[in-house]
Amino acid sequence: MIQFKEEHWELLFNSIDEGFCIIEMIFDEQEKPIDYRFLVINSSFEKQTKLNNAVGKRMREFAPNHEEHWFETYGKIALTGESVRFENYAEQLNCWYDVYAFRFGDPKNLQVAILFNNITERKQSEEQIKLLNKELAERVCQLEFANKELDAFSYSVSHDLRAPLGILNSFIKILADELSGNLTEEISYILGVMNSTSQKMENLIKDMLVFSHISKSEIERKEINTQQIVNNIVEDFCKQHFVEKTIFKIGDLPPSNGNSSMLNQVWTNLISNAYKYSKKKSPQTIEIGSKQNVEETTYYIKDNGVGFDMQSHQKLFGIFQRLHSDSEFEGAGIGLAIVQRIITRHEGKVWADAKVNEGATFYFTIPA
Repeated sequence: MIQFKEEHWELLFNSIDEGFCIIEMIFDEQEKPIDYRFLVINSSFEKQTKLNNAVGKRMREFAPNHEEHWFETYGKIALTGESVRFENYAEQLNCWYDVYAFRFGDPKNLQVAILFNNITERKQSEEQIKLLNKELAERVCQLEFANKELDAFSYSVSHDLRAPLGILNSFIKILADELSGNLTEEISYILGVMNSTSQKMENLIKDMLVFSHISKSEIERKEINTQQIVNNIVEDFCKQHFVEKTIFKIGDLPPSNGNSSMLNQVWTNLISNAYKYSKKKSPQTIEIGSKQNVEETTYYIKDNGVGFDMQSHQKLFGIFQRLHSDSEFEGAGIGLAIVQRIITRHEGKVWADAKVNEGATFYFTIPA
């Protein structure tokens, strides 16, 4: 058995990072604790308290208005022998302490041993985290409210615009029929512009309704044959757009777990996007593939089109945000916003990588 000599205990006593002291409680005639005197301190005491040359001095000499709860707590320990662990703030020392205190030696001596740590930095960090969490909660609440307002606005505007747009389309058709025998080149051009503008408006309304509907819809998850979905979309797309020269390279696409209708919309939007921004290239190539790990599958759609400047990537998935002018490429700026909202609702991520005139690659993940 190891025999500890006095110098061993002293070495151990002064090696610990925690502050340590033994105090003697001072009571008044009514046995109310009113002060205490420092009898013993270790090397870390001054570092933890910033009290110098404390041995033999009373606490009220350092802090005349030291809070009563410190005296009451240590006084109770001296009288009852009950040890206590607590955290408390010392206002005059401007510090937080984590304290373990217990009665020391003969009860008649009214002495208390105190082992403590200055935890002010930890408390300040905790307070900062609370503040940040509060700010975050407020911002999330504001964002949720803004999203609800946007959804309500989109839905309302879309419905309110549908009726007059239907009337406008009818008038355009009537006008075209009435003038069919007397169409000049100018009138034909004007009718074409009217019809094209009306079609753009109809597509915009349709996209806004889809965007609004995504937030409200319940996601019924099931295993989806991704390979078949993509093959069908590409086949239908080629028929609708009379695609002949575009090279589609479709790799292995494992099944995904999600809402079939929503993910069909994601693939449709991204494939349409890839085609639109690369159709001026020859040969036009669109590559579709995937990478898989235990936690998730990453799908990608790569084109060799015009690409974009990555400095503007933050605008990419914003509603009504576009990186190219309408004269270059038609569109309302909703398609990618729809993609992001659907993938986010599936607890996945969506991002892009691109270089100007070297094409773009869009990625999205679906958790396993």
